[in-house]
Amino acid sequence: MLRRPARFSLALVAGAVLLSAAAIPPFEPADEYLAALRKHCGRAFEGQLVDPQPADSAMRGQRLVMHVRGCGDTVRIPFHVGANRSRTWVFTRTAASVRLKHDHRHEDGSEDAVTQYGGDARAGGTASIMAFAADSFTSALLPAARTNVWTVQITPTQYVYELRREGTERRFRVEFDLTKPVAVPSAPWGSKD
Repeated sequence: MLRRPARFSLALVAGAVLLSAAAIPPFEPADEYLAALRKHCGRAFEGQLVDPQPADSAMRGQRLVMHVRGCGDTVRIPFHVGANRSRTWVFTRTAASVRLKHDHRHEDGSEDAVTQYGGDARAGGTASIMAFAADSFTSALLPAARTNVWTVQITPTQYVYELRREGTERRFRVEFDLTKPVAVPSAPWGSKD
């Protein structure tokens, strides 16, 4: 008689373990990726252009600073070029992965005509690197950018933002040293806080 209750108890315990394991959502690379960005919340870092092209001439000689500023469901990273505080990279978790948008503002806070472009991460992204292909909104807004792919990599020591326009020679790359925080810059244009 003792065997039946023991087997029954063992079956109940095994079933409970399986059910509890099924209730734990898988740890997605997208969640790890956003957590890696959030780890630097409130800090700023200086960067440098790598292999600048003629199209990047306005950035040459300018101080480049990223500031991990918004760290809720959406991670906002203003990118300051000298005194110009018009650019913010916006990372949002989607049902499938991560979305990157570029929020461009005028000094008065109003949106630039060219803003909110970007796209969703391609399949195969990892906890440290995601490639974001231009979405249909971007293609309609900027037809020349329809083949853009933005790759953003974050490691314990470096943040890299890179643009490739597939099928062309257009490239842009800026690297930030995450081991050397700098003074937090002024708020980006259009910031409400």
